[in-house]
Amino acid sequence: MKYLPILQELFESDTVILLAIGLACALILGFGLKNNKKLAVGAGISAAVYGCCEAASNLRGSYLQQLALLFLGTAALGCLAGFGILLLAAAGKR
Repeated sequence: MKYLPILQELFESDTVILLAIGLACALILGFGLKNNKKLAVGAGISAAVYGCCEAASNLRGSYLQQLALLFLGTAALGCLAGFGILLLAAAGKR
């Protein structure tokens, strides 16, 4: 059993592109929200999706399932970073 396979794969390969895609999607979506509560909900949902993908990737499954979990988990991690950046920027404005 590997403990954080998605995070490990992020640092060992070029899946940082998926992280950048998730970050860009969160930034585009977050600029339209303009509400700290909605940004926090988006960050929470992204964290939940990432946690579920990490937990599910430790289970045995097909290669396609593991690859889909890797893509989704990495994009969710990027979204979490994007919403975090927007929350910090909103806190800095006040």
